[in-house]
Amino acid sequence: MLNQALAIANGKGGVGKTSLTANLAAIAAKSGWEVLVVDLDPQGNLGADLGYRQLFMGDEGAALSRAVQFGESLKPPIESVRANLDAISAGERTRELARVLHDRGRVEAARAMDAAFASLVDRYDLIIFDCPPGDDVLGDLGLALSRGLVVPIRFDAGSMDGLELMAKRVRAVRTSGVNPELRLLGIALFDLNPQATALRRQVEEQVEADFQQGVRIFSNVIRHSQRAAYDMRTEGMVSIEYEIDAQAERAERLVLLQRGSQHLSELGPARSSSATGLADDYTGLSNEILEAFTDPEAVSVGELILPDSHTSATASSW
Repeated sequence: MLNQALAIANGKGGVGKTSLTANLAAIAAKSGWEVLVVDLDPQGNLGADLGYRQLFMGDEGAALSRAVQFGESLKPPIESVRANLDAISAGERTRELARVLHDRGRVEAARAMDAAFASLVDRYDLIIFDCPPGDDVLGDLGLALSRGLVVPIRFDAGSMDGLELMAKRVRAVRTSGVNPELRLLGIALFDLNPQATALRRQVEEQVEADFQQGVRIFSNVIRHSQRAAYDMRTEGMVSIEYEIDAQAERAERLVLLQRGSQHLSELGPARSSSATGLADDYTGLSNEILEAFTDPEAVSVGELILPDSHTSATASSW
């Protein structure tokens, strides 16, 4: 277990996991933390969110694969993707590594991963693992190496199912002795209309009912903004950068409009009007997560009460 490592994970994909990883990493780095992000998802979407995929800077997971399999020194292939922020990318070599580690067995795989990161622990204040969805060996290894876990969920039944799967996986990691120190820092709520207070309370009540020992639900919720989400991933921006870009664009449009310019359409589609609110959402949520991460009294994972329809599901095997 790495004392400065934090996992972002959910058993279901498409819940905001990678977006949260990118924004949390960038906001922490901007605040002065020395941050390393580790993409464990072979899809490699973290590279798009942080912009290094667009610049062809990734290595498809080769550096991590060589370090884990052959004991080579692990050096982040993307250094200074932002000030104070380095990245270990993912891709086809990550997929190959998952197959190799599955054959080794998860306890031995956890030891190999821990050894690979040993040389980096003194360089960073925060290491964030972007874990793949589902019951994946690399996702479980992200949990095995992390002291804290944040689970993002959207407001749908599939996300709740993913939360149930995560509770099982966490229990497996802890009770097997692989990482008994893993703590659930909290649940992050995504894709919510700020005015949907009744729906938010309904989901919060469902989460609270599922955890016997209590669980933190972060108060800052990431609002729904399809335009902003598309723009940010396409252009490799995080929310605080998108807000600055949107403000500059609005000012330029206003000048052109005041001049009666006929070239306003050349600026292309307007940035989302939610840019400032979205940046505030991510900043507030990131601050909550970092506060929980540095809190020695952070909440432990409680026992999840599973409805009868889920009792046949199995947790990861360690």
